[in-house]
Amino acid sequence: MHRRAALVALVVCALIAGCGSRLTDEQRAALVVPQGGAAGTQDGTATGEDGAVSGTDGTAGQPGANNPQQPNKQPNPPGSIAGACQGTGGATDKGVTAGEITIANISDISGPVPGIFQSAQQATKAFVEYFNATQGAICGRKLKLVSFDSRTDSGGDQQATAQACEQAFALVGSMSAFDQGGGPAAAGCGIPDLRASTVTAQRQRTAVSFGVASNVVNLVSSAGPDLVKSSFPGAIGSAAYLYLNADASAQNAKSMQKAAEARGIKFVYSQAIDITDVNYAPYVAKLKETGAKIVYWIGSGQYAVRLQQAMRQQGYTPEAFITDPSAYDPQYIRQGGAAVDGTVVYTNGALFEESNAQVALYKQWLGRVAPGAAPSYFGMFAWAAARLFVTTAAKVGPQLTRKAMLDAVRQVHDFTAEGMVAPQDVGGKRTSACMTLVRLKGGAWSRLAPASGYSCGTLIDTGVGG
Repeated sequence: MHRRAALVALVVCALIAGCGSRLTDEQRAALVVPQGGAAGTQDGTATGEDGAVSGTDGTAGQPGANNPQQPNKQPNPPGSIAGACQGTGGATDKGVTAGEITIANISDISGPVPGIFQSAQQATKAFVEYFNATQGAICGRKLKLVSFDSRTDSGGDQQATAQACEQAFALVGSMSAFDQGGGPAAAGCGIPDLRASTVTAQRQRTAVSFGVASNVVNLVSSAGPDLVKSSFPGAIGSAAYLYLNADASAQNAKSMQKAAEARGIKFVYSQAIDITDVNYAPYVAKLKETGAKIVYWIGSGQYAVRLQQAMRQQGYTPEAFITDPSAYDPQYIRQGGAAVDGTVVYTNGALFEESNAQVALYKQWLGRVAPGAAPSYFGMFAWAAARLFVTTAAKVGPQLTRKAMLDAVRQVHDFTAEGMVAPQDVGGKRTSACMTLVRLKGGAWSRLAPASGYSCGTLIDTGVGG
């Protein structure tokens, strides 16, 4: 077996319960489920009584938690991203010269599904082009981007990280399905690693790695179940949770179900579905038998489509079908058609259908570097990661070093990329407490709840995967 294929198979076997079946490329790709309950879009283009982790004000230290509708902030005017840093410290660290800072992006470009996280690399490139063209420099230094393909395997991530350690000052906006591979190399060389999101628990625990989508499995915001309760009040007594029988999706499903139960949602059915299972009819029959009115799904978008097609064939329509942002994508609509209409997605980023200055910039510059490419959830967070990098580097000042950068990132606890994403505790590595629900209707997405901004809650420590 080819070395890369063998590595993928080993990773897949580690993730799948009862590994022993031969998997298709599509099935391997379906294992790409990020930690924290937010899957990537495919741009083929002190615990309280309710389990909440509370700060001194009972809000887990999350800004906006007492305000159910936190409005988006407006971005700074052009030219202000890098601050007023003047002068340069010369060549202060690896990847830094008097006139240039080299950053690297490592994302899955090739593999079972070509381009699965290409959107993260495209967004990082778009931001670099935007910054260099319109924002001047960071203490006299322009940005230079080097890009690597982690090939949807842990070995590819390790090899690319080792190369980036020698060529770049920092990793920015990266997104890899098996990102545990590069963790030891990143920690060993001390490279600052501002990722779109950390997927595996191993990478989350890597001291130099930070997900700008700051999700961790065991901490779940009460905002999600509370929004579902307010949106579907007559259905919360009979919910079901179905998920792919893979490590990341299983952990997230179990954690999110426990959080929902802590907020008063009753589950009548929970079921893992093996990655090799092609017959979803028995699961739909069980949904009908139990009288489930809300169906939660954790897993990649194409399997959500398969489940909903089986539901449609049996004439079963729940009040709500709820899934993660992997479905918030044009490809999902193309694949599912009428069967997926009515899907509800939770997200902690701005909506592409609404007016948002940072999203508009992202779309504009994405169109310049990758004409025809569609914006995505992880592209959005890669852009946000690049923005966080430049603002933090400017705060560090002319004497830019990896250690100083890491020290500064650890102090970032309320990052929104100027209103592009919900408040993220990047430095603290804690799940965002804020969320929005969107619904697909008539082939178009629109806001379901809250009426504007985000609904922010407390963090519930479920004890799953922590």
